[in-house]
Amino acid sequence: MSKEDQTYQRARIQEQKAQRLDDILDTTESILDEGSYRDVTLSAIAERVGCSRANLSHYVGSKEEILLLLYTRSLKGILEDMQSIDLGSLDASSRDDLKTAAAILAAMLSMHRDFGRLGALLPSIIETNVALERLIQCKCEIIAMMTEGADLLVECGLFDDSADSARFLRDLANYVSGLYPATHPLPIQRIACKETGYPILSYEASLRNFLIIQFVGYRTLKGK
Repeated sequence: MSKEDQTYQRARIQEQKAQRLDDILDTTESILDEGSYRDVTLSAIAERVGCSRANLSHYVGSKEEILLLLYTRSLKGILEDMQSIDLGSLDASSRDDLKTAAAILAAMLSMHRDFGRLGALLPSIIETNVALERLIQCKCEIIAMMTEGADLLVECGLFDDSADSARFLRDLANYVSGLYPATHPLPIQRIACKETGYPILSYEASLRNFLIIQFVGYRTLKGK
């Protein structure tokens, strides 16, 4: 076999591995959509993907590793959406325009469920049950995406300073990690809320309010 053929074969194998990993992530996402974190098991994933648990271990080390990869994939989707949204025509000095920007971003973030539901599990469960090497790799990807996202917000005029923009995105991620489970109660929680009259807030509306407060607050602190 020629050197060129060997190179092509290796690339093809990597392509197949990437596709299988995407299948694993898609399957895990489907299980989450149907149930909860407790329903996600390596056995359930392997059965739906059509492989053995032993074969699954060639791609991931634990179910938490799969969830970490799903979280980073959701961030990639958010970043791609941010790149396609045109906020350049907004006047960041206008509170009405800041409200418009908040509404656009809140609707966009609501479409990426894994950002919230996995963000809620990230520090206490997911990150504590993955290999250090994988965690470092994903952290580096998250930092890179956060940096790019912060630069985009500066470019469209929502922030004047990259450091403020990056801090805002970190605050947003932390806020969402607490907001998502509160606005997406499990069946037993939903029953208790109904019986007691405890309000269940809207995820998108709460996000929108948070974003408005943050945008206005940062500009007020800057004296604008």
